[in-house]
Amino acid sequence: MNRHLRSGLIAFGLLVVLSGSLAACSSSKSKSSPTTAGGSSGSGGSLTVGSADFTESALLADIYADALQSKGVSITKKLNIGERSVYWKAMQDGSIDFIPEYNGSILDYLDSSTTAKSTSEVTAALPGVLGSKLTALSPAAAQDSDTITVTKATADKYHLSSIADLAPIAGRLTFGAPAQFQTRPDGIPALKSTYGVTFGNFTALSASGTVTVTSLKDGTIDAGDIFSTDPSFAADGFVALADPKNMFAAQNVTPIIAAAKLNTTIKNTVNAVSAKLTTSILADLDSKVGSGDPDPVAKQWLATVGLG
Repeated sequence: MNRHLRSGLIAFGLLVVLSGSLAACSSSKSKSSPTTAGGSSGSGGSLTVGSADFTESALLADIYADALQSKGVSITKKLNIGERSVYWKAMQDGSIDFIPEYNGSILDYLDSSTTAKSTSEVTAALPGVLGSKLTALSPAAAQDSDTITVTKATADKYHLSSIADLAPIAGRLTFGAPAQFQTRPDGIPALKSTYGVTFGNFTALSASGTVTVTSLKDGTIDAGDIFSTDPSFAADGFVALADPKNMFAAQNVTPIIAAAKLNTTIKNTVNAVSAKLTTSILADLDSKVGSGDPDPVAKQWLATVGLG
């Protein structure tokens, strides 16, 4: 499962079988088990924290949950629940109270007609679609968003820093992305209408960052769609071209919480964590987790920033 559940993939999410119980979807390492800090009685309130079924979501859930736990909030973790259609149902029925989201994606999921693109626009639009029972807390600077990415050699050769810089030379280049990128409203059509960019060739790749990374490295493609927290940016020196016209909607990490559960301790703690999270930090944490357990990485980072 691709970690992003973007609008182009939402149709697949609707095929998920919803009859399985939420408990059966919980991660094996934290199956609905309450955990409190140092035997705390949970004087800061209580939350059931959920995540989607991909590593970065579980990592973010661990980060927020562990920070809250250290402040005396009684925490139950229900991680790796499923894709958005499953975990959002759990938020609505109260099976979970808290989920780390990507603001642009959840806005599009709840209002497919939205035109909000920038962080400020998306943040302003969210309350209207969440309703009175759910609240979006402050977005982090960290974004896990689509990027048009090239190697450093390509960026240097053509003096590329922005997507707009591709316009004069894109006809000589090959672009690689999952097949649906050809028809996504924020894909190939938007490259042309927003930036006047038309690539000479399109190579359909499977929806895996690894496949796109390999294709960029071996020269099969000249540019590709890679998510901004992919470890390849640090490991391979890739260059994500700036998107000043917001062709891609903002995808800031944004905690969503049941309004009835919100208190001062929870709000301040969650916002303090979000204030420390940047895209580069999240990418680094993702690389440290790899295929392992996110929780030790979450705890270590929280300790280094004084929030654990």
